[in-house]
Amino acid sequence: MNPVDEADVVVLVLDARVGPVTDDLYLADLLRRSGKPVVCAVNKSDGHEGRHGYTQFYALGMESVLAISAAHGTGMEVMIETLLATIPPQEEVSAEAGEAEGVVRVAVVGCPNAGKSSLINRLLGESRLVTSETPGTTRDSIDMPCVDGRGRKMILVDTAGIRRKSRISMRIEKYSVIAAIKAMDRAHVVVLLMDAERGVTDQDQRVASLALDGGKGLVFAVNKWDRIGGGRKEEKVFTQGVWDAFPHFNHARLVFLSALTGKGVGKLADQVHLTYKEGLRHISTGVLNRWLREAVDKHPPPRRMHRMVRIRYITQVSSLPPTMLIFTNLPEQIHETYRRYLENQLRESFGFGGVVIRLLFRKGENPFDPKEGE
Repeated sequence: MNPVDEADVVVLVLDARVGPVTDDLYLADLLRRSGKPVVCAVNKSDGHEGRHGYTQFYALGMESVLAISAAHGTGMEVMIETLLATIPPQEEVSAEAGEAEGVVRVAVVGCPNAGKSSLINRLLGESRLVTSETPGTTRDSIDMPCVDGRGRKMILVDTAGIRRKSRISMRIEKYSVIAAIKAMDRAHVVVLLMDAERGVTDQDQRVASLALDGGKGLVFAVNKWDRIGGGRKEEKVFTQGVWDAFPHFNHARLVFLSALTGKGVGKLADQVHLTYKEGLRHISTGVLNRWLREAVDKHPPPRRMHRMVRIRYITQVSSLPPTMLIFTNLPEQIHETYRRYLENQLRESFGFGGVVIRLLFRKGENPFDPKEGE
């Protein structure tokens, strides 16, 4: 397909020091007839020669003609703002829409050069994304529908790698980070792709925290496993390192794979769909309250300020992520350690592997027990 047909906005890059040439006139006319919004970025517009050459491009008759210098970063912010303002309004595809259609949205995130584009190309069965050994090849987020070998639908979201803040020196890199975070916001499940040769990095931990804060399902994937000749012993050691680095994610699934050879990629798709189903799980109120009585009898909440904390009732109010509303007489006195205890007991009884469980505590009696409050 013609790349112009796939684009929302076209950037026509021109050379200010050369001035308009025949090819520029031809491309401008071609793009004008395409009906696509066009932004003319006149590069090398710094210096006297560049400033003089820039003004000549108004003769092309294009609406947006911007002076930039890619070498020095001049005019880049204005260009990005112009592009964002020029993009035609589109119908946003939300995670809820994907749920209604039975399609799991998967954000593939991780550090630069972890192999995200290679993995998505392998899942798609075609080379849709540019891959390179140079970190940062991918700078935008791209949504791609996909049907795996078992006929299951996914929408894959490739994102630019999230870098350390100290290394985000150019405005375009900042937009890349924003795109990666927005991709996670739109996803049901986040695949955190790690590099087997690098091991777990602090940026991997940062990405996992973002997924946790967003209430997303999480699957750990270790790429380039073939490069280190990893066997079962190495898998055991690496797995322990992952759980040590992510102590609050030991319920998540972990897959070792090679995007280059395809080994383990099918298993990754299985784990993504299993995690998605866990996020959709809904436990009936009756079952939850029987579980709650057993959990509280086993380990009652500690007294707070010489008062007894009574946990009276629980109900699940939503899924993706599973959210439980718990009624108690002292919601503000529920300590984090007891929250963690209840969450662990929920996982032990009902699973919820790889997904966040949100526990909300509200002051009140059992709203369905007429004896309460007597």
